[in-house]
Amino acid sequence: MRLSQRGLGAIVRRNRDLTLALAGVAALAVVLDVVGIRWGLPHPTGDWATDGLSPLGPLALAWHVLHAEKWWGKYPPFHFLLLALVQAPYVAWLRLRGEIGAIGAVYPYGLAHPLVALGRLALLARLVSVAMGVATVVFTALTAAELFGLRAAVLAGVVLLSSPVTVYYAHTTNLDIPYLCWTTAGLWLAVRVVRGDAAVRTHVLLGTAAALAIATKDQAYACFALLPVPILWRRWQAGRPLDTALLAALASFAAVYALASLLAVDPSGYLGHARQLTGPANPYAGVPLSAARVVRVSLRTASATASTLGWPFALAGVAGLVLAAVRRTPGAEMPLAMGLSYYLTFMIPILYAVPRYTLPLVAALAPFAGLGLASLWGKPGARGVSARRALVGVVVAVGVARGASMDVRLLTDARYPAESWLAAHAPSGVIGTDAEPSYLPRLAPTRPVVRLTLGPDGLHYPGSEPPDLIVLTSARYRQYFWPPPRPERRVLAALLRGELCYERAAEFRSPQLFGPPLVRAVSPHIIVLRRRTEPCEAVTIQPSRRSARSAARLSDASSLAAAARSAATTSSEFVPSSPSATAAARRTPPSGSSSSERRR
Repeated sequence: MRLSQRGLGAIVRRNRDLTLALAGVAALAVVLDVVGIRWGLPHPTGDWATDGLSPLGPLALAWHVLHAEKWWGKYPPFHFLLLALVQAPYVAWLRLRGEIGAIGAVYPYGLAHPLVALGRLALLARLVSVAMGVATVVFTALTAAELFGLRAAVLAGVVLLSSPVTVYYAHTTNLDIPYLCWTTAGLWLAVRVVRGDAAVRTHVLLGTAAALAIATKDQAYACFALLPVPILWRRWQAGRPLDTALLAALASFAAVYALASLLAVDPSGYLGHARQLTGPANPYAGVPLSAARVVRVSLRTASATASTLGWPFALAGVAGLVLAAVRRTPGAEMPLAMGLSYYLTFMIPILYAVPRYTLPLVAALAPFAGLGLASLWGKPGARGVSARRALVGVVVAVGVARGASMDVRLLTDARYPAESWLAAHAPSGVIGTDAEPSYLPRLAPTRPVVRLTLGPDGLHYPGSEPPDLIVLTSARYRQYFWPPPRPERRVLAALLRGELCYERAAEFRSPQLFGPPLVRAVSPHIIVLRRRTEPCEAVTIQPSRRSARSAARLSDASSLAAAARSAATTSSEFVPSSPSATAAARRTPPSGSSSSERRR
């Protein structure tokens, strides 16, 4: 009997093997997603996770909604509201203890113990991501079980949970895992519908899942844009293109989306969000479409998807696609349709591909990878079955180790020893940096920080006095070497050579680990430069000439090779200054703290 021919609640009650298998996969996902969950916490000015939600952001949105005030931002509001519900009991407890005073817009925000409170609020939000990451794995396994059976379900779940990118985003307050959770729930329900589940409740849940996915992060629209095509095709073949169940799905989508996106509550705020999303502020606006760009982004999408999955799992996914096509498995077109829809309506329009943007493609391929690995596993007594099963075991073990490598990167982030060194060897003085706070070691809120600019002609800083220290991070300076190389790289090389009145004081990087570093926000290489105390005359940076380009390349390469050498480091806990010292300390906040996804 197909799973789709049973009610949703009967799946767990009547299939003990599937229940145990899902429990085992979920337990493994919990382990990978919880280890290192306190990465970079507490953070006085935000989070090390680029684009992570502010710990106070959900509460700010809830305040605006409860007071009927207009609100809009670059992300939809639903996940903010969900997090506000999770954080509300802790905030109420703080209020009862008298630890919340007059609410302020800047640190310490009216909190008696801001670092502790911000850290716990962020941790609560991260635990929601953990739960949704585990649910994403379970929904993916259920999709594979519906299509290809129990063994494929287990392996599909392992494929998804083993990606370092899914492990990373399950540790953060970013919206990538939450919207993927609702998307995979919708995919499972869509597969059930196509395979014969005609219940109105299933259709209502499908519409609800799609609405919540899009109300969590707008780009989820691309996962569902073309999904009705195979559903309507199947219904047309059955002679019932429209019926009560389908209309119920459409009605539930419209109603839930209107509420979850606050369209029904604050239409002007919704329109403000839509204008920001589609206007000139969109980092992808104005990129002309051409055949060459489409080919380039297609190749990059394929490469990023394979890197996110891991090449063995990617090859298993391709093999599973072929097997599903040969066997003509009913409903197997749904994950393929979701992946194709996302590629055509999101990746091609923005002409940009990074690992985080391929997560829906990874989720779409995971059931097919489960099928490919399950087919390789073979039946008892088959020829060469022992060798084939050993190969599957090795592939799975390597995949899980690859996912665990992200946990190790989080635990050994180079910014931990960097901030310990700063506290021990340079507890005072102005720090200059060209990077955003999320890429830097945690600095006490009282520490003066100025924003530097590396220009083609040299180093620029506000005021008349140069900063005492310069903190460089590879998450920022790597961009100077992207093709085509930018002229600022010559200034960076001069800094590292000690030609601009600064000398290298320390540098920090994590141990070399198995697997590619797919997320640059994790453990960037940190270099600390100290201003020289003796009289110094900065070397003028002359504009490069065509005849000197080769020499400049060699000079820059040698400087960066020197920068890559690791220094001995020791780890200790981050101990910020007392909040009471805020008024006594001079602080220049870095400008331009927001970052666009285009640059990532």
